[in-house]
Order: sequence, then C-alpha cells, then structure tokens
Amino acid sequence: MFDKKRRLAAVTLLFPLMLTGCLFGPDSKSSQEIDPPPEHVQKEHAHLVNTKPQNESQALKEKRKNGTELYLLTETGYVVPYTIPVAKKEMDAKKVLSYLVEGGPVQSHLPQGFSAVLPKGTKVKGLHVQAGVANVDFSREFLNYDKKLEKKILDAVTWTLTDFDDIKAVNIWVDGKPLEAMPQGHTPAQHLTRENGINVEVTEGVNINQSMPVTIYFLGQNQENMVYFVPVTRMVHRQENVAEATLKELIKGPKQNSSLFGVIDANTEVNQVSTKGDMVTADFGEQLLQYNSTKTASKDALQSIVLSLTENNSVSKVKITVNGKNTVGVFGQKGENIDAPISRPQMINPSEL
Repeated sequence: MFDKKRRLAAVTLLFPLMLTGCLFGPDSKSSQEIDPPPEHVQKEHAHLVNTKPQNESQALKEKRKNGTELYLLTETGYVVPYTIPVAKKEMDAKKVLSYLVEGGPVQSHLPQGFSAVLPKGTKVKGLHVQAGVANVDFSREFLNYDKKLEKKILDAVTWTLTDFDDIKAVNIWVDGKPLEAMPQGHTPAQHLTRENGINVEVTEGVNINQSMPVTIYFLGQNQENMVYFVPVTRMVHRQENVAEATLKELIKGPKQNSSLFGVIDANTEVNQVSTKGDMVTADFGEQLLQYNSTKTASKDALQSIVLSLTENNSVSKVKITVNGKNTVGVFGQKGENIDAPISRPQMINPSEL
C-alpha cells in the first residue's frame, strides 16, 4: 500500500488535455513533498508514459482522438472510464453495451484489475432513443447479479450511454418490460442520469435532503502500476457556487482509508472561481505552484481540476491562474508558457494502442 502523504512517487498521465496550440504530456510526481523517484523506478515505469511514435499513421492518430468510452469495474470496487481505440462513429450504443458484459468482446484486452460489470450471458435485446432518453431492453440474465454490484451496474450503464451526445437519461427494461427498480437492493432503474452520480459517497455530517452532488477526479493505480483517473461523486452541503464547492472537495482529497490518491496539496487556496459562458476561471494561491523547485503546477493537478470542473458545470473549458496571473508554469511543445483555456479531453484513461 502506498503512503498517502507521499501521494504518488511516479504518477503517469493516461490521457492528453487539448489546449490551444499544445498538448499536455506525462507527469512524474504530484507535490512538493515528493523526491524524484530513483532512476531504476523511472526506468521501470517508462513504458507507462503516453508518448507517440514519430511515424504514427493518420488512422492511428484518429483512433487515439476518437475512441469509445466504457465504464468498467476495478478490483478496488470503483466504476471508472476506459477508452477503447474504436471510433464512436463506428459503434452504436447497443453494441457498446455488449462490451460491458462479463466475458464480452474486450474482456481479454482490459488492464489488470479491470472487468466488465454486467452479468455473464446478458444480451442487449433492444435499445431505442427518443427525446434524449434511451430505453434499454436486457435479457433476463441481467438480473443475475451480486447485490453489492447493483448500483455499480447502473452507474456503468448510465455513464457509458450518456457519453453519446444524443442520450441524456436511461431507462432499464428486462424481457420487454420496464424495470421500475432493481430486484435486490431496490435501486430505481428508471430515468437514470449522470446527476445520480458515480462511486457516490456522503460527506460526514451532511443532511442528504439538504445536499448536492459534486463529481471530482482522483487517481487510482492497479498492481501493474497503471495509473488512471477515477470519478467520485461526493454529497456535500448545498451551496450556490458549484464550481467553488467542486474545487474545495478536490483539494480535500480522497476519503480516509481510500485506495485513491489526490494530486493537489491540501493547503492549496482557492482565491476565486467564476463562470462565464462556456468557461470556468479558477484562481488559486501560490500553493498550486509547489510541484518542484521551478515553481510549476503539477500537470496531474491541472488535469484533475479540468475534469472535475467540466463535469459539474455546463462548460467545456477551464482557465487556471495563480494570484490573478497566468503563471502555472506548464509549457507547450514550443516552450511557450500555457495561458490558454484548457478544454476537457475527448478521452479519459485511453487504452494503449
């Protein structure tokens, strides 16, 4: 088990963040407290770096950019996104759901510790989308699930389908009839949306009737040292500035005894958060620049901020500043300081091609 205070000694980013004129590359550490990993550790983890060959074909580049996102179960019990290298335009929603079935088409290609969540033998008998709502008809095998996986199954189906632009909500059917609630834990199975959350946890002392959800992104790691982003929906006290609440929960980090890791120093201050049009502007204290002696921000932290803010607000871009200045210390491919708004990535946790 890793020491949480050290965060991650060798964090590897698993997806690119698209910016105006640049691309974020891999990062190797998460806070000022962390010493550079020994040379032999860097060599061991070198294969995890998300680099691209110089002679990469255009077709391969397109696959990287236009993958299909699945939500799978990890060995630690979290439902996480994993992007397979098949363009979404080549996949209909019904076919994508078949990839979530245990023993399905991608099972042998998944990372160590990842698995499909739908019971073995489940068939997708039909899927009809109308007015943004997907009615999914499963075979009876869908009901042969472990009770502890009930909510995780619904999360995986809902978040996989709502990644399609024309699907905003999901209704579960079994053998041609609507399923009002799951049979074991009685979780509602109609009008499922991302607002229901994923990997939900309730903050201590919060009255659920006076709460609101914020979804934040932490890091997980499997036994083969693959690092990946994990969305966690945390129920917090209801408040007006959702973006500010999101950042405060992100800075708090994962709950105690969690297998997840945070990437932002717990002492980081949030000076101001504002939303205008399609963009959130977040201004932090200088603690964000404590990544190393050159006073730069961790790329892991920036990606986690962008994912979290764009998940909870109707925006696609995030502008990050420190004490009102564009000084995050992250540089583009030509060595220029990045001060452009950062867009939400098209892929999260992409598979290695």
